Formats: sequence, structure tokens, C-alpha cells
Amino acid sequence: MLLDAAVLTIIVGFIGGGRLGRLKNLDLRAPAVFIAAAAVQIGILVLGASGVSAVALLGGPVHILTYLLLLVGLWLNRHLWGVRIAALGVFLNFLVIAANGGSMPVDRALAERAGNTRVVALLDSPSYTHHEAITPQTRLRQLGDVVPLPMLVPRPRFFSPGSVGDVFITVGACWLIFSGMGAFGIGRPRSTAARAREKAG
Repeated sequence: MLLDAAVLTIIVGFIGGGRLGRLKNLDLRAPAVFIAAAAVQIGILVLGASGVSAVALLGGPVHILTYLLLLVGLWLNRHLWGVRIAALGVFLNFLVIAANGGSMPVDRALAERAGNTRVVALLDSPSYTHHEAITPQTRLRQLGDVVPLPMLVPRPRFFSPGSVGDVFITVGACWLIFSGMGAFGIGRPRSTAARAREKAG
């Protein structure tokens, strides 16, 4: 959902006179924090999916730590409205992941209907800790991947299981891109002449 929504946001941003080059003017602080957290998450996901046994022991705690790192980065960037919205989503995902030992609970039936055969197969792998199937023992299951989120490009369906937190993350990230591009004048700094006219008025 996030990738699809980001692409759509960029297209609409271009229509609204926005430019990708303006994103470099975003006052984004400590970007290395986000890069590090994403890199570690991808690492434990790939290693777990590859059957590396050590991930069964360390994957959950490391996953939780990456979310704590993300929350620190988001706090440092709370001056950006898009980040504030995304932070709520990250926090909700953190709550459900931490409550379930470092794994995001997934509605197995929903994943099967969405055609996510790879994820469904990995749910039974002891080394794959990034996700786990929802069971009667799952905590905060309402915050897990139980929402059929729309996908612009079918893979192979037009939806994929996601969480309420994912919705907030997507909205926040897209707002950050949209305002950063200066689409429709949103987030675009006013000229000196415009500020002078306001003062004169």
C-alpha cells in the first residue's frame, strides 16, 4: 500500500506543480536513524525467510528495538506534520509487535485470500519471526495485519493485509512527500514580495 500510495502522491504532486527536487529542502533530522532501522528490519526479514536459525532467537527482540529506534527518529522530526501522523502509525505497530514478542500478527485467512502465498508459507517457519499467524493467544489482534488495504497494482489481488498503523504511516508519509514537493503551493515558502504585501495589508 505504501509504495502504491507514494507513487500516486508523486503523480498528483506533479499535476499540482510540485517538484521532487524540493524534497531536499525538507528539514529532516537524523535520517541515518531511519536508514539503520530499515536496514536491520530488512536484514532480519530476509535472513528469517532464508531459514537462518539464529533469527528465531534474536529476530523478535531486534524487531522491537528497530521500532524503538524509529520512534526516536520520529520524535526528532516531530516538527513535520507528516511525521506526526506517521508516528502514530509506527507507535500502534510497535504496541502490537511488542505485545507479541516481536512479531506482527497476520490474519492467515486474509493473507490467503490476498494471494500472499509466500507469507502464508513463512508463517509456519520457526526462523521467520517478522510475522506470525493470529491465534487465540494473540494480544491486541485488532492492531495486527487484519485490514484489507487497497493496492493499485494487483499482486496478485487488489488488496493486501495491513494494520491500522500502516494506514497512518501511509497517510503521514504521503503528506510528507506532497507538502515537500510543494504541490498546489502547500508547504512552499512564500516569496519576500508576498510577505511584504501581507504586512502592508
